Amino acid sequence: MNINDFKHAVGKFPTGVCIITTQYQNQLFGFTANSFVSVSLSPALISFCLDKKALSLKAFEHSAYFVVSILAEGQSSVANKFAYSGAEKFVGADYDINTHQIPMISGSVSYLECKNYQNIDCGDHIIFIGLVEKVSIDDSKKPLLYYGKEYKGLV
Repeated sequence: MNINDFKHAVGKFPTGVCIITTQYQNQLFGFTANSFVSVSLSPALISFCLDKKALSLKAFEHSAYFVVSILAEGQSSVANKFAYSGAEKFVGADYDINTHQIPMISGSVSYLECKNYQNIDCGDHIIFIGLVEKVSIDDSKKPLLYYGKEYKGLV
């Protein structure tokens, strides 16, 4: 199988876009993800995948909490900013800090505040499962979508 064909095929599956954030040793970490998914209703569990080569891997492995900020239409620039490696992601970014000192990207459609529940080693990624402790929703906004290597709005 050709890896480029594989990437092209899974790129045909439209997804929402979120930024997943945490705080570790007084430093903020975050990345753009479309590997986010609901896992269970009882208990309320979600998951996301993070590349083992990611600079933020250690932070997410050792942090007790993280936040999933589901982005709104019009937030493609912040999605792009958090999609690349680098320590300057939060400079100039608009965010609030929750009670666990985790950043929440301002203007998002919804937020899921999670406790790190379980991590699973899988191929070249780690699957993180989070226990959702609190949600916030802004029903007045529409989500940002990703399809075919492009950000889109709802049709």
